[in-house]
Amino acid sequence: MNKKLVKLIIPLCIFILFAVILLQKANNRYNKTEVIEAMVNNEEENDKIDNKSKIDYSQTSWNLQNLYKSEDEWNNELKKFTSDTRELKNYVGKVTKSKTHLSFALDIKEKLDIRLDKLYGYVKLNQDINKNSYKYIDMKEKINRVYKEYSNICSNLELEILKLSDKEYNKFMDDKKLNKNYGMYLKEIRRSKDYYLDENSERLLSNTSSISSLPGQVYELFKNMDKKTNFNSAEYKTALESSDRNERKSAYQNEFIAYNDNINTLSGLLIGQVKKNVFYSSERGYKSSLDMYLKSDDIDEKVYNKLINTVNDNLGSLHKYVSLRKKVLNLDKVYYYDMFTPMVEVVDDNLTYDKAQGIIYAALSPLGKEYGDVIYKAFNEKWIDAFANDNKVSGAYCLSIYGNHPYVLLNYNNSLGSVSTLAHELGHAVYEYMSSKNQNYFNSNPSIFTHEVASTTNEALLYEMLIKNAENDQQKSYYITQYLDLIKDTLYVQTMYAEFEKTIHELVENNKSINALVLDDIWGQLLTKYYGKDYELDQLAKVGWSRIPHFYNSFYVYKYATGCSAGVSFAEDILKNGSDNYINFLKKGGSDYPIQVLKDAGVNLTSTKPIEDTINKFDSLVKELDQLVGK
Repeated sequence: MNKKLVKLIIPLCIFILFAVILLQKANNRYNKTEVIEAMVNNEEENDKIDNKSKIDYSQTSWNLQNLYKSEDEWNNELKKFTSDTRELKNYVGKVTKSKTHLSFALDIKEKLDIRLDKLYGYVKLNQDINKNSYKYIDMKEKINRVYKEYSNICSNLELEILKLSDKEYNKFMDDKKLNKNYGMYLKEIRRSKDYYLDENSERLLSNTSSISSLPGQVYELFKNMDKKTNFNSAEYKTALESSDRNERKSAYQNEFIAYNDNINTLSGLLIGQVKKNVFYSSERGYKSSLDMYLKSDDIDEKVYNKLINTVNDNLGSLHKYVSLRKKVLNLDKVYYYDMFTPMVEVVDDNLTYDKAQGIIYAALSPLGKEYGDVIYKAFNEKWIDAFANDNKVSGAYCLSIYGNHPYVLLNYNNSLGSVSTLAHELGHAVYEYMSSKNQNYFNSNPSIFTHEVASTTNEALLYEMLIKNAENDQQKSYYITQYLDLIKDTLYVQTMYAEFEKTIHELVENNKSINALVLDDIWGQLLTKYYGKDYELDQLAKVGWSRIPHFYNSFYVYKYATGCSAGVSFAEDILKNGSDNYINFLKKGGSDYPIQVLKDAGVNLTSTKPIEDTINKFDSLVKELDQLVGK
């Protein structure tokens, strides 16, 4: 959920000729909302804050002048960047002439990439706290045009590297300095070799990249500007958590009807996204769209399938959770709008931002002083824009800009959920910070796959601390429900999303008809399967797929689920054996492929053990909660 501007989080011009892969990575790199976004199941943490006059906004808002003192300075830098790209362009046609040529060219590219990240970051951060301003939309268009020209230069250079024979390439990689600084970047280019087309075809695909991003762009316009409901996101979330069933039902209907009224348009957008993926994967010779996207992280398709199969084989624990919710809330059936109201009375319902900081320090103390020092910087050096306002986007994310500190966006609302979101985003921020301090630019950008591990580890540590230190059964029960919801929303629900995404791509790949009714039916069947006999599926709930923006960042959601299982595993290990192993994992950043980095740290996601361990944790928490509420 930046350098890492957007985004998964992923080398900037990773073989830009590969337009679809570039699109995914560019989105992850330059739209960090998606890259390292808080997992709140799309019910955004955006409540209005009471007593706003008491908030010192000067200490809880970004200072973007650290990036550029003014928009004029940004415009001047954009012009200078455009001019300076000519130096890199001079290497086109001769970048592989010698090790010196290649090293000099990549050094220039690295410096340009860092500057481009900063340019993009300034626009995105401003746009997200001024969401109704067309000025930043125009600025983004300006930088997109510059980026297109720059990416063409990078594409030409990468093509020359791609065309090297294996013998010639290995000679370059024998250079220890070259391998250390640029090895991962060069490996990424070479891994695409089998899927490269002829030059004319590559040029054509590259030129379609802006068109292929349209489904997601149009969806965002609908969601942020054209969707009409009686509630803003904060009010909707509050209503959905209400103890008054009629209130939450009314809010649910109002929200979902807004999507249902536009369901054919929304289905057209999502189907367009899927068909775009199928086109690119087919043209390049991948086995499937899923195969194409997993290749970007060097992930075997078995990892994705094992996740879905393992969760499907263990849905009994989730069914027990839904049945317990039905019993505790004294419901006849559990509907969608019953899944978010607290099962037990809320405790700590006025957790001010100052209190949240103290909780975070305590919960993350097992990670040690070095980690704690970075948290201190985040709170005291204006890394965080904390509170909601009418001009600010909903949700939460962390965006990192190499050479600068990370930026965290929140919509803090004094709830425990907001504290959890804060812990989540700080997991991303510290990961980026430690990675950038210990790796050069090309190796510092962790995959989204591992990013979600860092964020979920923090949330797991938060709930472990709260449960352990609960003062009474009421507190303990409430904290257990929150930990359960974290695992439910991150492991189970995101796996359901991943299964939906895989299913609809396979339908298109097999030339099956697909429309809004088909999408509704698939979604409804999955809801029934995942939530069990005590869940009642109503017709309106079937349009839930249309509310998931992550589907426009294709095959992304499974990373939340794998991240959750790895994060829970890490938390258990940290509490038992200390944090040294975990801190070393953070410092490695993107210096190796995610599966290997995790395996080196003791978490093997090619096996089902981390997933099964997390499901066992969920099951034990359900049983403990059942005992506590039954007293």
